[in-house]
Amino acid sequence: MVALVGGTGAKPVIAVATNEAARARGAKAGALVGVGAAQLGGRGGGKDDFAQGGGSNGAAASDAVRAVRDAVAAL
Repeated sequence: MVALVGGTGAKPVIAVATNEAARARGAKAGALVGVGAAQLGGRGGGKDDFAQGGGSNGAAASDAVRAVRDAVAAL
């Protein structure tokens, strides 16, 4: 699984990709990107293998990555 946040300004973006092994453990990119995008003050969506989103609070980029990491750890 890979989670990336780009930009720390007014329009940050987040992308999450999962491989078959991660999906077998319950990691779905669409759900995970939603968790991260919420930290950015936005929304996101996509499929189980790849999803993207964005928001308006680039200062929360590290919080977004942390939220995705925590969500994966909780699986």
